Amino acid sequence: MALLPARSVIPSGLARRAFASTSRSCNAHHTRVDSSTKQPQLKARELLETLAADATLLSTSGTSGSLKTEKPARVKFEVAEGQSNDRRAYFVNDVDAEVGLDWESIDGDGSTAGLEIGRVVECRRSGQVSLGLILASILIGDRPRFLLLRSSGEIWPVSAHDVQFVMPVSLMPSSLTEACWSPELLRAWAQSESSSGLASETTSTTPEMMEARRKVALMLRRVQRETERMCGKFRGGTFGRGLIGGAEGVWEEWASENESERTTITAVEAAEYILNPSSGTASQSSPIQIKPNTLPAYAAHVLLMGRPDMFISDEGDMWATGTFIVRSKAERQRIERVQRWIEAHRSNGDDGEPLRSFVDRAKAVIALSEKIHTEAEGDPLKPYTNDLPSWSSTDLDMIYTLFGAVAETRSTQTSPFLSLAIAIVRLITPDPEEVIDRGTITILLQKMGMILPWDSLETSKMAESNMKALAKASISGDTKDEGEFLQGNELDHLRIDYSDQKVYVIDDATASELDDGIALERILNSEDVWVHVHVADPTRYISPAHSLAKRASVMGSSLYLPEGNCPLFSSDVIMRELSLGANVQRDEGRQGVVTFSARVGKNGEVHDTKVNLGWIKKPRVVTYSSVDRALGLTPVRSYRPFGGPQTFDEPVKSEVISSDMEDLGKLYELAKNIRAKRYATAGFDWTWPSSSVRILNQQAPPNPDVFALPNIPSSPQLFSGSLSVDYCVSSSPATLTSATMVAEFMILAGRLAASFCSEREIPMIYRGSTAPKPVATKSTLDQWLSLRIPGMGIIDPYVMAEPGWYRSSAFVSLRPSTHWIMGFDVPGGGYVRATSPLRRFDDMLVHWQIKAALAKNHGETGKLAKGLEKEEIVTLAQRSDEGAKRAKRAGINAEMFWKTQVINQHFQSPNGCPVPGRSVKEGEELVNVRGEMIARIAGVSESSVFGEWTTVVVESLGIHVAKMEHPAGKIWKMGEEVRVRLKRSEGWPNPRITLTLAE
Repeated sequence: MALLPARSVIPSGLARRAFASTSRSCNAHHTRVDSSTKQPQLKARELLETLAADATLLSTSGTSGSLKTEKPARVKFEVAEGQSNDRRAYFVNDVDAEVGLDWESIDGDGSTAGLEIGRVVECRRSGQVSLGLILASILIGDRPRFLLLRSSGEIWPVSAHDVQFVMPVSLMPSSLTEACWSPELLRAWAQSESSSGLASETTSTTPEMMEARRKVALMLRRVQRETERMCGKFRGGTFGRGLIGGAEGVWEEWASENESERTTITAVEAAEYILNPSSGTASQSSPIQIKPNTLPAYAAHVLLMGRPDMFISDEGDMWATGTFIVRSKAERQRIERVQRWIEAHRSNGDDGEPLRSFVDRAKAVIALSEKIHTEAEGDPLKPYTNDLPSWSSTDLDMIYTLFGAVAETRSTQTSPFLSLAIAIVRLITPDPEEVIDRGTITILLQKMGMILPWDSLETSKMAESNMKALAKASISGDTKDEGEFLQGNELDHLRIDYSDQKVYVIDDATASELDDGIALERILNSEDVWVHVHVADPTRYISPAHSLAKRASVMGSSLYLPEGNCPLFSSDVIMRELSLGANVQRDEGRQGVVTFSARVGKNGEVHDTKVNLGWIKKPRVVTYSSVDRALGLTPVRSYRPFGGPQTFDEPVKSEVISSDMEDLGKLYELAKNIRAKRYATAGFDWTWPSSSVRILNQQAPPNPDVFALPNIPSSPQLFSGSLSVDYCVSSSPATLTSATMVAEFMILAGRLAASFCSEREIPMIYRGSTAPKPVATKSTLDQWLSLRIPGMGIIDPYVMAEPGWYRSSAFVSLRPSTHWIMGFDVPGGGYVRATSPLRRFDDMLVHWQIKAALAKNHGETGKLAKGLEKEEIVTLAQRSDEGAKRAKRAGINAEMFWKTQVINQHFQSPNGCPVPGRSVKEGEELVNVRGEMIARIAGVSESSVFGEWTTVVVESLGIHVAKMEHPAGKIWKMGEEVRVRLKRSEGWPNPRITLTLAE
């Protein structure tokens, strides 16, 4: 663990999406305050200003000062040994920071709330709530954490994702925050390896420090008391048209008239609704306005959080958005019905009959499912349709409840479905010794025939997350209206015809969204050449206002799963027209593209650049493997640790022919030189051994959203036989391949697009990163740079995993920035991504901006020449970034899920491996997961409430996220080999592999 600089880890720019505006209208009949309305002087102001007055008192008091408003019992702090029960309960779920982007350099007035040191924040995890003061930022296991001082005196390390609400920055004096901490304690924390914090403060504390913490505790308890008082005020009384107050009244007002539709609300809107009662006539006094991070907003936040049966908190950074999803009327009624049936069953009432009938049917289906599985294991997979029952409407309510417990997994808010689902499952599997959790519930649903054998549920989880994000953005999910498409020819007169060029579209054999190609143009009497990167042009038809574009802004990117992909654009017409190499009927068979061109010298230097709209025709579509073979490149090494499938049909694309060799060879040499220049003074590239899975006998796409009632099957879907999954481990060579050659030219195109925008001051989101910084190590950055493979930038991944370094996440900015990790150690024109607009929404943003600038330069007017404003770019980019992170996480989870299924199949096989349906190539060594395996250390040892563990890599399986449990006190070097045994290979609720150290 290491210390982070004393600054805001989460830049305040991200919060602006929540706090830049006041309340907004949900329905026309809601009374709302216009932004120009002057805020009146209110009696309630005394309550709102109480905390600020306390802060002023604390800042001026001496070491023995105390609050004058009341006479609370003096808080006594002692340095205690061990961990409290509260801490153990809180850290049951260790929520790691998600891989994503930090938002930096977003212009503003700096007045919005953030996560600065000295902030009072509310944190939630594992059903526990904690109010505390942020003291410092640190690294634990290379993950950023905040040190939170609680009112009890304990100091906990919490994730930014735990933070659900932030208080005003002026609440706690900075001098008081500083007095609670010391460099010695920071060093003690920096030496700790516990993911849940120090069991005790091993360094002695001073009386002054204890006094400062006592004052903070008094303030925190004051906040808690005032919050409880305000919550009581919110819950009482009668508001609106005779509706009760509190969360119930807010839900009645905000729930959509459409029985099955969800809406959204913020804590600020809820507070203003409750504090501005209306009797149907115009109020004589000015309405109360609430600021986002004040006490009334927090009290409303607490109320809504406490009613998950009516309100669902934002899955993203709740502290920044303050947004809740309002459950539909049908959804809430369904929850209440199931609750009533469960309670009636417990009291043996007649109303419990729907539950008892469902349990009987479910038991019968599960027994049949287990019988079919036992009798037909290893046989070809086929549907079983003999005498399967249909589910009644009440059965479907029960099944919906079970799925609800699986779908809602955030530990920051307890799902109302979980306790109901556990009660139902306990009746189906009455073994009192069995632990019922989300994994148990999911496996039960699969045995009931509710989950297809080839479904990891990630498609459904993404659909649910996207629906919530659409509701939060007030965007309809309906994309059937295609009347708003552009004609496609509006800017065709600006296009340059590259139809005579040979354009190479090089991709994986299974790729369907082909959105980039490369062409080489030689220059007479010069060693320089023009390299043209031609990129598909979906913005030719889709404007930013089109429903497809709005939906894509929420999705962020295409979703890629072993069981099936979800493209960014679902319109078959668009995909058939735009994917490069498509059989286009219009425009004389040409395809419109956005072209990024660079005049490149033989040593990789760029002498000139151009960005244009273009035409290409009949590009050469070839695969990475065919180009590697043609150029004699070192192929990617791959093997199958459990044997290969007996048959597999590889998709066929064009092969490289002799006339292609000269151009491809020249492009390869240029890419090598461009890469060498890029990594000359900065940047790292590294890869872990990886594995991939392919489902070979899948019979249909996965359920698009099995969590939605209309998509729940009306009868069980059972199958006999076994699913066949191909498991392949691969490792890339430390040389340039055709895949890295293509990537190099795409990076070059990103630099050209960024320079085009920065030179013309076009609003754009640039991507960047900073160099790793040593914080607790004797190694230096220069030493790391010297360990790279010359000309390639490749470094041993185990070196990159060494502890004691601060590695900041990649970030985005409105100004060109350095992107050190990619080798760009000077800003220059910056870097953007612009070559995958069929797969990433951010790339479409770049295209819209570039095309507007080109149109304007050629004298065009109107919408086509008007680009997006800075504020629009920020909003859209932030929204799409959240969606892209969801898609990335779903892809990782699905891959890991299927790996755990294959590994578990071999782990459970009594004869070890191979299993039926597999063939073994001569000389291919199989992996026996029932015996000892070799793993390599890839992380520091960490302590949790469950014991001590270390992240390891199992290279023979292509797994680099396994956790190895081991006795406390063990120390290894990074990359050191250890002998391990498989303990668990779990797919649900979260895929993970657990190993134990083999003594």
